[in-house]
Amino acid sequence: MKNNFFTRDWMVMIYSILGVVLLSSLFTPIMTALTTLAGTSGLATFIGMSTVVTIIPSILLLGLTAFFGFKYYKSYQTMATGDASGLLMMVIGILQVILFITMYATVITNFYTLYTTYGTNTSWIAFGTTITIIPTVLFLAGLFSGGLLAWKGGQKRKSKAAAAA
Repeated sequence: MKNNFFTRDWMVMIYSILGVVLLSSLFTPIMTALTTLAGTSGLATFIGMSTVVTIIPSILLLGLTAFFGFKYYKSYQTMATGDASGLLMMVIGILQVILFITMYATVITNFYTLYTTYGTNTSWIAFGTTITIIPTVLFLAGLFSGGLLAWKGGQKRKSKAAAAA
């Protein structure tokens, strides 16, 4: 098969969107485990451990969100420069916007739960700020990326039609 777009790049893009949904869903149990760890007696005995435990939620959330965004971007880049059909790119871009908007209700609900449970607690370093910024950035990025994919597909169709004429 000459082009692995449909089997690889498109699926990585979809899995990146699903990864964000899964991340938001599983972050509450992660925070529960970190709360238990932070409350462990004798944690301060270990050098820097209490600081690491309180800052790790922000690092995890930012790092994993950036990871899924990077995987999505690299797949988009491969697909945009490859030989994927412009019409197929347009359709998949629109489907990604629909998928993202449909699943975002779950994401925003999970982030709101995280905010009300842990975001106002000042013992978690920068977590309250992180948890209030990431949902907006994710929403805008999700809409923009699907729209950009559809637009790039339209541009590809136009250039192929002009070359054929």
